[in-house]
Amino acid sequence: MRNLLQLIVRYSNFLLLLGLEVVAFIFVVRGNRYQQVAASGAANAVTGSIQLMQDNVNSYFRLRADNAQLLEENAKLNAEIMHLLNMQENDTNVCRAVYESSTSRFRSNSEGQGAYVSSDLDYTFIPAHVIAYSNDRHHNYLTLNKGSRDGITPDMGVIGKDGIVGVVQTVSTHFSVVAPVIHEGIYISSMISKNNYVATLHWHVPDIRHAELEDVARHVNVAVGDTIVTSGLSAIFPANMPVGVVSKLSLGEGDSYYDIDVQLATDFHSLRTVHILQFAHRNELDSIANR
Repeated sequence: MRNLLQLIVRYSNFLLLLGLEVVAFIFVVRGNRYQQVAASGAANAVTGSIQLMQDNVNSYFRLRADNAQLLEENAKLNAEIMHLLNMQENDTNVCRAVYESSTSRFRSNSEGQGAYVSSDLDYTFIPAHVIAYSNDRHHNYLTLNKGSRDGITPDMGVIGKDGIVGVVQTVSTHFSVVAPVIHEGIYISSMISKNNYVATLHWHVPDIRHAELEDVARHVNVAVGDTIVTSGLSAIFPANMPVGVVSKLSLGEGDSYYDIDVQLATDFHSLRTVHILQFAHRNELDSIANR
């Protein structure tokens, strides 16, 4: 203890100078917008690098579970192939139509970066890995291993294998932070699939498997089990992407709107890989909307 005190006394001037520099740096960053942005970008880059290292270690220990998931997905694909073969035996024309529809919808992008372009929707699907996440806060987040060098910008939609995931919020060179559906500040334009009635999906703490479908009037035909999809009324998500299924609803005698609980399609406990949606005509759309 005595040696520690002697060390502090010996270097007291240096420690005082260091403390003052830290305080000055904090005041500069808080008082200037440019410095705030620069500091935020640097912090995102450092944090992202650390989280990527942690994810690499965790991925090693998840290999068995990931392999099991791949085997399950392969089994589903094989089942679909068998189904198509059966369709071919029963109706050659139907099988050909299904094949031509599926092959014309997606193509590799010209840059060869592992992204796939939907020719009919003008969306590029950029694959990414989740390297860090939270699911126990009011404002949860996901960190992805793709950033501005991969063409990622804020306000891009993110989807998983089962449905929508969230919206990109901030981007650094190599990483991006996503506000998922399970974030109190996110509102998703959705619709009831069977009648195309547009409503708003909004999540409330703490259940990460469910959200609320708001603004559904009492005259609307809605029932438990109905499928909820994206409305397509923004450039973030195309229409008819899975959002969830109505799991519970109620309507009081004097209420004008339903209370609707939706079981989300995406399981945020097991989310590991996603696709970021890049809309080819976003700048054109934004320029028209801002006029």
